[in-house]
Amino acid sequence: MRSAILGGLAASVLLASAVPATAAGSGKPLTPAQLRAALLTPEDFGDDYTPNTKRNRETLKADQAHTKKCAKAVGALKPLLRSKAAVFIDKEGDPAGIRQFALSGTSSAVSSWKKAGMVMVRDCAGVKANTRTAKVGITRLSVGRVGSWAYGIRYSKVIPEMNPEPIYATDLVLIGAGNTVTLLVSDGFFATFDPGLSRRAAELAVPKLRDAQRTAS
Repeated sequence: MRSAILGGLAASVLLASAVPATAAGSGKPLTPAQLRAALLTPEDFGDDYTPNTKRNRETLKADQAHTKKCAKAVGALKPLLRSKAAVFIDKEGDPAGIRQFALSGTSSAVSSWKKAGMVMVRDCAGVKANTRTAKVGITRLSVGRVGSWAYGIRYSKVIPEMNPEPIYATDLVLIGAGNTVTLLVSDGFFATFDPGLSRRAAELAVPKLRDAQRTAS
C-alpha cells in the first residue's frame, strides 16, 4: 500500500513538473515565419497607423551617438536590424513611427543580447553634445517591467528657439522574452515624436512573442 502511494505521488510530481514546460512551449527557437507572425502590426496601435514602405533599418548614426563607445554599442545591434522578422509602422500623416526587429535563439544567445543592452545603456546614456543653439543628448529610458529584461535609451535634439519639442528624437529598446530578443525603434521628426510610444509598443510586443513561444511546436 505504501509503495503504491509513493508511486502515485511520484507520478503526480512528474506530471506537475511537465505541465509548465508544455504550457511554455517547446523551448526551441522560433522560426523566422513564426517570429514574423508574432510581430506588431499597425492594427495594434489603431487607425492612425499604417505600414511604412521605406523599411528603414538604421538606428543612431555615428554623429548622433557622438562617442566611439556609444557608436560601437549601437553598432552591435546590426545583426538584429538585418533580421528577416521585422516590421515597419508609420503614424499616418506624420514623419514618425515604430519599427520592430526580432531574433530567436538559445538561452546563451539571448543572454549575449542582454549584455549588449547593458553595454548600450552604460556607454550611451549620459552622452551630451550641446551647442550654442541646440540641446543634444542621450538618456536612459525605462519602458516598465516587460519581458525577462529590457534596456533602453533615448536620443533627442531640441532647438529651443524653434520649438520646445525635439526636432528629432529616437528610442532604442532591447527586450528579452523567453527564447527571443526584440529591438523596438521609435522615432519622430519636427515635434511629431511620441514619448509614450516605446512603452506602449513594449507592452504590446512581449505578450505576442510569449504567445508564439507557447503555441510553437
